[in-house]
Amino acid sequence: MPFEYKDHTGETWLSATGESLEEAFSEGAKALFNIMVPIEQIEPCEEVDVSCSAGELDMLFFEWLNRLIVIKEIQGLIFSRFEIFLIKKQKREYQLNAKIWGEAFDSSKHESEVDVKAATFSELKCEKTTDGYLVECVIDI
Repeated sequence: MPFEYKDHTGETWLSATGESLEEAFSEGAKALFNIMVPIEQIEPCEEVDVSCSAGELDMLFFEWLNRLIVIKEIQGLIFSRFEIFLIKKQKREYQLNAKIWGEAFDSSKHESEVDVKAATFSELKCEKTTDGYLVECVIDI
């Protein structure tokens, strides 16, 4: 056999696309939370404002995912809806502003898949494609 598949314990490779950069980042966030809980189980009833910045677009995606993980850890909320209003470059940094919606994690309601620790630099990518944008990142679980 010229190839084989191997499990890589403790990580998941997240890949998302969108017609716009904002849509790709939003889809990446959905993929992140779907690793933890089936996203269709999460009611978008609590709203949170989120902003972050970074010098490069791939680093902005990294910051975005890790900011969401921090909010989940501190506030105990999980999210299913992500509306990114703006990704633009200001001076030397890209700025992201968004609203996200979700609810408190409830083990009697939500099937917990795995807990996400962090987005990593491994396979980190944000690139323009013929159909829009592609974002990728390995998630430490």
